[in-house]
Amino acid sequence: MADIKFTGNKTLATINKEWLAKFPHVYIRFVDHPKWNVTHASIRTKKDADELSTNAGMNVGTFEARHKEAYGAAVELCYEKNGRKYRSLGEHNALTLNEFNAFAKSKGGAVIITAHPEWF
Repeated sequence: MADIKFTGNKTLATINKEWLAKFPHVYIRFVDHPKWNVTHASIRTKKDADELSTNAGMNVGTFEARHKEAYGAAVELCYEKNGRKYRSLGEHNALTLNEFNAFAKSKGGAVIITAHPEWF
């Protein structure tokens, strides 16, 4: 599976759309940034940040920590079931991104892009 790259010129919506192509039941919540029509560069507190990429084998906790470390912007991985949103918890940190997506699906998590086309 190809990496997902987080570059400054992409909007948060574009990043999530690319993410959902790989993990359809899990989306990235950019903490403190509810609007997804802004660029990734605009939410960074570290302007000289290195590019970050991720793949399906990375752990949930590692991904969330690396994003915060690289960009100074916190993220949470979330899923939705019956209109209610759930976020990753400490107990999910050791799951790979693929495993967390499978977990969300097994809990009845929605396919996000179908449930919320207005986000994109």
